[in-house]
Amino acid sequence: MWTLTSDMEVATAHVMVSARTDTHGVLDQARALLADEYGIDHATLQIEPDDHVGCDEHGW
Repeated sequence: MWTLTSDMEVATAHVMVSARTDTHGVLDQARALLADEYGIDHATLQIEPDDHVGCDEHGW
């Protein structure tokens, strides 16, 4: 999370879910949580199934 402008906090995240999870529901719930609990109204969220190995090469 970071401040984009003095009036806008933003977030970017990878969200790992079980392979059979309703990703639309997870996305909606994650956005609502960020807005309701943290005041983050703009977020870029990448939903990834737990059996995906695309980001394993990064150590961060």
